[in-house]
Amino acid sequence: MNVDKKVAVVTGGSKGIGLAIAKLYYANNYRVFVCSRNRPDPSDLDGASVDFLHFELDLSDEASVKNCVKSIFNEEKRIDVLINCAGKAIGGSFLMTSMKDLNDIFTVNYFNTLLFTQYIVKKMLRRKSGAVVNISSTAGILADKGTVSYGGSKAALIHATKVLATELGVYGIRVNAIAPAVVETDMAKQMDEQSLALLYERRSLSGEKIFSEDVSELAYFLGSDSSLKITGQVIRIDCGMPF
Repeated sequence: MNVDKKVAVVTGGSKGIGLAIAKLYYANNYRVFVCSRNRPDPSDLDGASVDFLHFELDLSDEASVKNCVKSIFNEEKRIDVLINCAGKAIGGSFLMTSMKDLNDIFTVNYFNTLLFTQYIVKKMLRRKSGAVVNISSTAGILADKGTVSYGGSKAALIHATKVLATELGVYGIRVNAIAPAVVETDMAKQMDEQSLALLYERRSLSGEKIFSEDVSELAYFLGSDSSLKITGQVIRIDCGMPF
């Protein structure tokens, strides 16, 4: 345990947005705990020398959540920042959505994300400081077709962000959310070209694309002391998509 370094916990930190966030916190002298099903692939580190600690986490399994938290606390008692980036995406019309699929996505994106957060926040209470940053989505704000499952889970996370900010502020804990539109990651590559084209057409900053690093910069700001007066906010990174 290094008492001089702040500690950032990043769920879903093995690739994409989560990995970009983990790398940025590490570059700014944080101890970084990556919680994910798989370890980061060395090929995704761009030759960077990083020393993340990896803890296995499967948010679809409540036992995995508890085991991950236990392992973290065995390693470190201090947690300064929690970034909830792990998530699951699934699309489909309401009439074709099964209740199993709906339950599965809410379990990962909402129920067990909050369970994990609850455990971590209880450690922050002892220091009366901390920051939680939830990676949500514009799908939780806009009423696009085919997003009843994924968008619903992200809308729930946005609401939880605001409630937690209200409840935890008295303990010096800030809670904010980032709501990106489509980010150029492997998840975006799974979308059909027509859906992507329609989303890109709605951006007022035409021709611009959103990258993992755009989200990581904001996630670092919201976890740092530069944002001590900011809580309960949902900040969109969407290149100017209309409400």
